[in-house]
Amino acid sequence: MLALIKDVHASGCKKPNMKMKVTRAGLCVYICVKCSYCGFNSQTLPMSDTIQTARGPPAGFLNYLVAMPVLKSKIGMDDVATVLTWLNIKAPCKQTFQKKFNDLGQAQTELSDKQLELNQDYVANVMKKAGFEPEVDIQFDVAYTCRPQGGCEKSTQSFGALVEHNTGQKLPLAIAMANKHCRKRYCRHDNCSKTFAAEASIASSERVLLHRSLDKVKDGPLAVRSITTDSGTQSAKAIRDYYELKKQTNHLKKQTATHYKCFVHKLRALERHVRAAKSDIKSIPKKYNKDEYMRKLASCLRCRVRIELERLRKQSCSDELFLRSAKFAIENIMHCFSGDHKMCKERSRVCTYRVTSSYKHLPYGEPLALQESDKKIILGNINKTFDATGLKEVAKLFNTNACESLNASVFHYAPKTSFYARNFAALCHSAVHTRSMGPSKSSMKVAEKVTGKKISLHSMIYNQLKAKDRRREYDSRRKASVRYKIVRFYLRKRHANRALYRDGLYASESMPSTSAADHSYGLKV
Repeated sequence: MLALIKDVHASGCKKPNMKMKVTRAGLCVYICVKCSYCGFNSQTLPMSDTIQTARGPPAGFLNYLVAMPVLKSKIGMDDVATVLTWLNIKAPCKQTFQKKFNDLGQAQTELSDKQLELNQDYVANVMKKAGFEPEVDIQFDVAYTCRPQGGCEKSTQSFGALVEHNTGQKLPLAIAMANKHCRKRYCRHDNCSKTFAAEASIASSERVLLHRSLDKVKDGPLAVRSITTDSGTQSAKAIRDYYELKKQTNHLKKQTATHYKCFVHKLRALERHVRAAKSDIKSIPKKYNKDEYMRKLASCLRCRVRIELERLRKQSCSDELFLRSAKFAIENIMHCFSGDHKMCKERSRVCTYRVTSSYKHLPYGEPLALQESDKKIILGNINKTFDATGLKEVAKLFNTNACESLNASVFHYAPKTSFYARNFAALCHSAVHTRSMGPSKSSMKVAEKVTGKKISLHSMIYNQLKAKDRRREYDSRRKASVRYKIVRFYLRKRHANRALYRDGLYASESMPSTSAADHSYGLKV
């Protein structure tokens, strides 16, 4: 840089003697050039863009966005400071870092609120163009900073979101947060970060968050047709109370909403009930390990129930037909597993024994050799979850996977040390905005709003973010491919069946084999 300036200055100076003063301000660099012969003195020149602030001199573009990785990635403030230290750059103090992060959080919150309204309009337009009424099926779930437990409640913040089922994008429509923190010493809590009473239990925030989220949707272009939650009883009562209260004031487009329970949670409950019945089952063959046998049987039953109900749902036009067929299919499962296939052609959508004559899907590849009393016990455990009432609760086979994925992006990617005061709302809105627009576009929108400068299509920031998008899209397509799923299946199978390799050459350290000691080249599974 100095050589270039010297060559340019040489045309107007006989004996150029240039000296350059470099001033560092965080990530930004300012230079000033002087000539001792002719007295030339340039002004202080910034080597990067600047941003006009409310008070003080213009701030450096890079310094203002140094907190962006905290909002959009896994790293925290201390991690950014460590990286700058090893690059021989003085990191900003904690107060400055926090102020910049607060500014980014405020911009992110405003953008997210607008995007949620746009999501509602988008879903309403999709429903209208498809020839349906603007009624939406939604799912709701709550995440806590620490899972509430009996006798101890460490969590002080929670997050709940409404996500739609009707489009393939699974867009969030409304969110609500409960926060017990307020960093002000004297505050009435009328307009601050504290949104939940300190004396109230955070476990009861699910009801409050659901009501707040539904209030945000009822004023928009959509009406709620159904709500899917987890298996808890608190949500069902909260939905009933909400619609009974609004029915009295006639503030709803639709006076009621059907409540469904998550299909995946129901399947997990089924597997737990079957595995817990191992002490009641007496006729398991002695050549098998009882715990291993019941674990495999529970997994087989869960998979069979899932496939039966999914195929029946695709073939059934009405809920009545689905419920009737599902009842017969579940009652026939134990007969099919025991080798009795008389009713499989009529009641099952899965059994192919008459074609393949195979029992590979059953534990140890053979039909169940259990007594009738034990079969009734297992069928009773299935009916605990999928009886007539349980089937009605999962009639549409909706789940809360999109909500749980959104919760994971809040609490997994952002460090727990950032969850305090107003930053909790910023991180929640960041996850929602990222889910709606994509990580790269969301980051650029926040940067443009904070700095007031549009990111150029030829800038390094734009090119790097687009490269990450391409890589992310490639990984997503690869994980959805059949080849990837087959590889993952065999890897999981090999890991789950490590006990079968106990006497093999390729045994693990926890289960050494006699043959592995004789061969130093034995690999580990």
